[in-house]
Amino acid sequence: MLICHQFKPSIKEVAMPIPDPADLAVWRYGIISILLHRNEEVETLEEALIRIAGVQYRRPDGQFVSYSPETLRKWFYRYRNGGLPALNDTQRKNTGTHHAVPKAISDSLFQLRQEHPRWTFARLIEQLVQDKLWDMQSPARSTLYRFALTCNLQRDPHLTVHDPARPFQYPFFGQMWTADFLHGPKIRVNSQKRKTYLHAIIDDATRYVVHAGFFTSEGTEVMMMELMAAVRTHGKPRRFYTDNGACYASKHLKFVCANLGIHLIHTPPGQPRGRGKVERFFRTVRDQFLEGENAPAHTLDGLNKAFSQWLSTYHRRIHSSLGMTPLQKRLGHQSACIPLPETIDIEPLFRMKRRCKVYLNNTVRLKRRSYEVADALPGQRLDIWFMPWNLDRIWYGPEMKPAKPTDPIQNAYRGR
Repeated sequence: MLICHQFKPSIKEVAMPIPDPADLAVWRYGIISILLHRNEEVETLEEALIRIAGVQYRRPDGQFVSYSPETLRKWFYRYRNGGLPALNDTQRKNTGTHHAVPKAISDSLFQLRQEHPRWTFARLIEQLVQDKLWDMQSPARSTLYRFALTCNLQRDPHLTVHDPARPFQYPFFGQMWTADFLHGPKIRVNSQKRKTYLHAIIDDATRYVVHAGFFTSEGTEVMMMELMAAVRTHGKPRRFYTDNGACYASKHLKFVCANLGIHLIHTPPGQPRGRGKVERFFRTVRDQFLEGENAPAHTLDGLNKAFSQWLSTYHRRIHSSLGMTPLQKRLGHQSACIPLPETIDIEPLFRMKRRCKVYLNNTVRLKRRSYEVADALPGQRLDIWFMPWNLDRIWYGPEMKPAKPTDPIQNAYRGR
């Protein structure tokens, strides 16, 4: 077989982009979170590590990569011992380059990739060991993975074969929550008609609706407010299953789930499997509550009050798939939710982040409001943290200092 070495890139001249450390930590959590919530009676840690090592992942910089079980094990214990910050790396001085890979190994890798396009890179280096070309020590495994990344030796992700969809149901409350939006009726707001959206979070095992309500938008702010209320009431679920909508694919949700230790799962694009339960609930809402598109109320408060009453009845009605009511299923089975300490304030975990410029008068602006940051330098950019539904106070900088809205009248009396 002819190997065209002249088309191989120069390894030492290639510099890979460096992802933001916070984004990288959240992305790594997304990979190893499945290890934290696996069924230990069905799958050991070693088996799970081998399984997810055979998968390709898309890094924050857009590159497709796969990792060895040893690397994934290291991340797993880092998170167990130190939380999300422990998944950050201290950058190597030679980040973006890698040490020399012997010609015999590089030639063999190029040839193996051409002969076996469906093999993962982990399988390729396993073949190197079998062929006695690599002693598993020098060069380091991480060097081989950087070499594969630079030389485009990773498996083409489009060749990945997805498992066929199979019906599933978790046995305990809190093992998985599913969330989605439903387009609701129009209501009158300030003499104008506004479209409404129902956001619902449903437990997979019991069909119990852990939180739901109508809003006049379907953005990240609504979803976060609902998830925070559900976690406060029931504790942290093991998994949160959503589609790939903008609010569910946001960095903010990934960061929140990583901090809370929730395994965030997105429906594979073009394969809406596993979402039948929430879709079935929405069909019931349309048929039994909305009755076509006729709003049960003319205001948002009235709509939510009517829906709350209907939902209470829904929870006490026999569910055809369960053979009992969702409330009976919820109360009669063990909860897998992780309770929160009564003293903990979960709001900081749900705050949204934005980077803002400090103006010459030592203020930052957020959603058309001005806030004083007296100790910040004009011209610099600060990380701002805020709760979208309450802008009376924001927090800024790594120390999360509070900042209140600017009060021009109060400022007029200062120093005068």
